Amino acid sequence: MSVPVGRRKQSRFEAQHHYLRLRSEITELMLLDFGFSVEKYNDMIERYRQSHSNSGDTEEIVERYRRKCEAFHRWFIDKECDAILEILRNIQCEFTMGNSIYPGETPAKIAEFCQRRRHVNEAIAGCYALKQELQYVIMVLPVDMNKFERFAEAIDKQISLYKGVRQSDNRLLKPRPVKKKKDKE
Repeated sequence: MSVPVGRRKQSRFEAQHHYLRLRSEITELMLLDFGFSVEKYNDMIERYRQSHSNSGDTEEIVERYRRKCEAFHRWFIDKECDAILEILRNIQCEFTMGNSIYPGETPAKIAEFCQRRRHVNEAIAGCYALKQELQYVIMVLPVDMNKFERFAEAIDKQISLYKGVRQSDNRLLKPRPVKKKKDKE
């Protein structure tokens, strides 16, 4: 007999599986230059042309602006890809390091718990940083904002998963019941 989906416990590895999917999708987005829209870019150049139509040599001014924009976008996309990849790596490293610490029944239990929690908190903070970095890309590049909505939702879900892991870690602090040995008479 199977358990209905709504009543199943979340897998202990759901946070990792979801993160790997998210990282893969964001990497794919970067390979596509963040969805850089040539159409929006050309519209931007055309608006620039119209705003400088009263100038003497409009075509030369527009061509200089176009070269500047193309150089900037190539440079910007490369730098943002590097920054986002670094954030993605840090998120995965922090969560993995935190998840590798399991407080045992030792005097150092509290310190180990705090260290584990700190790493999970860093992973959550990295998710927020990733969200802000993608928001900045949307502001700077001519891209379709709607394509980024699913990434924002996926990052929010990742944050929730990490917070769930952090909350479930509270059980590690509770003392385990000591089993009483039966006295032989």
